[in-house]
Amino acid sequence: MCTKKVDLVVLGGGPGGYAASGEGKIAAENIAGKVKEMSYDVIPWAVFTTPEIGSVGLNEVQAKEKNIKVCTGVFPFSSSGRAYITGETEGFIKIVTNSETGEILGAQIIGPRASDLVHEVAVAMKGELLADDLALTVHSHPTLSEAVMEAAEDCLGIATYK
Repeated sequence: MCTKKVDLVVLGGGPGGYAASGEGKIAAENIAGKVKEMSYDVIPWAVFTTPEIGSVGLNEVQAKEKNIKVCTGVFPFSSSGRAYITGETEGFIKIVTNSETGEILGAQIIGPRASDLVHEVAVAMKGELLADDLALTVHSHPTLSEAVMEAAEDCLGIATYK
């Protein structure tokens, strides 16, 4: 017997195919008797172009439309040692945070491996980590994921290599 929650999950409202697998898992959990709900706040998506594009959560404009005081941290791949080594220095990472709470609201990435890097921010958002948690997480050097840390550091005004 389907519950109202299962019906809502199946009909969905999220960003297309990116949400579909999550919706299917939630529907299966509900059919099995567990009460689960789909959250559409943290659904990363990517465009597999050159350079790649990845995004999750709110962008700066969307956050401001919700009357949230926004702080953004930006880190260009042209300042990334790993991007320099691989010759893929086009693009940037932008992290959008609530300037009052430090909550990570979203991220937009254009550049090498954006489709992979966006998930680091998605995990931080899902785990309700703050910008300083991401900024203070040690990253290997030289890696592209360091650029995520640097963007978070930029939100706090402590970016090392910007």
